[in-house]
Amino acid sequence: MLMTANRRWLCAFVFGIVAVASAAPQEAVSLPAAATEFVQLIQSRAGSPSAVAVTFQNMSSLSPERQEALQNAIFNAFRNANVRVVKPEQAVAEAHITFSEDWQGYLLTAVIQQGSTNQTVIKKLPRQQQTQAAHATTLTLRKISVWQQEAPILDFYQDNQNLLVLEPSQLALYSMESGQWRPRQMLGIPHQNPWPRDLRGKLEVRGGELNAFLPGARCSGKISPPSLDCRGSDDPWPIGEGLVAFFSPRRNFFNGLLAGTSAGASVAPFFSGATWQSNDQHVWLFTGTDGHTRLFQNDLGTPTATFNGWGSTLAPVHSVCGTGWQVLTSSPADTTRPDSVQAVEISGREALPVSAPVDLAGTVEALWTAGNYGQVVNGVLHSQQGKYEAFTLTVICNQ
Repeated sequence: MLMTANRRWLCAFVFGIVAVASAAPQEAVSLPAAATEFVQLIQSRAGSPSAVAVTFQNMSSLSPERQEALQNAIFNAFRNANVRVVKPEQAVAEAHITFSEDWQGYLLTAVIQQGSTNQTVIKKLPRQQQTQAAHATTLTLRKISVWQQEAPILDFYQDNQNLLVLEPSQLALYSMESGQWRPRQMLGIPHQNPWPRDLRGKLEVRGGELNAFLPGARCSGKISPPSLDCRGSDDPWPIGEGLVAFFSPRRNFFNGLLAGTSAGASVAPFFSGATWQSNDQHVWLFTGTDGHTRLFQNDLGTPTATFNGWGSTLAPVHSVCGTGWQVLTSSPADTTRPDSVQAVEISGREALPVSAPVDLAGTVEALWTAGNYGQVVNGVLHSQQGKYEAFTLTVICNQ
């Protein structure tokens, strides 16, 4: 899902970038060479200042040793360019350098401050090629369209005989007849307060019992006979098995306060989250409203890694492919092209792509794991033609 807050963050980010450099993906780039190119970019945009103050922030999974080596390489590149690295009060310009990462590799970002002006340059640094190659072709994502309509779709559920479509004003029930979904009943969703912009909803169905979660409201009922009772509620939403969180009633994101088995813990506000247990390690992922995706391992204290270049929605799957656990995540907000969804695996503190991206003709509004953890993810797409589509993504292992 590409939410308004995420769009605003991306637009501000894009307009602030004045130079981007990419390392060739097939080349092994040494740290000194990458640092030299990075410093040359900084010098070019800053007008070759004779003295700079440099600060670093690490938001990536770089090991402390590799982070220190990269910092030293950058310092040496400044010195080799006859630029003095000095204290801020002696500097002609200040370079605030951040180490982050996306699916493809690491990102070196420098915000250059000179007086009242700021400029930004980015250098891409690929990961070690053998690590990426080992995870490059683990699985394939297969997309199947389930339902399309003009009205917005918030979430849906399907089995062999029933299709439930959650809309802003109603829950639509359909039955399978002669291989097609036929309308069965429409159950209204009354609410006292206006819905927020970029309305979201979550539909949960277990054993014929259903619950619909919306901002400041909750509905409960049954599939057969069809019934739905709605009331004002601040109950937390079930995001997935083992993860429950409180949704902001007037916005389109979770406020960061967790419930369920993680009751009392809190993280930064987020659009989407996931958790699972793998190899005796508990893993959490949250796509923050600030554009950073945070990885937690074993506890919810301090993030063990922060990823950039992710979209705002994700869903975990427990498959028989690769390491057994993957996360399907949307691409970053970009109004110039349609979305895509890609599978990644968490390896240590890295997120490695394990499928080719599936290009979608529109904007991904939601991704939820279908039922209990399995190999299917339900998605909602707002197509370029203006229609809304309910679809599934199935994980298929490559031979």
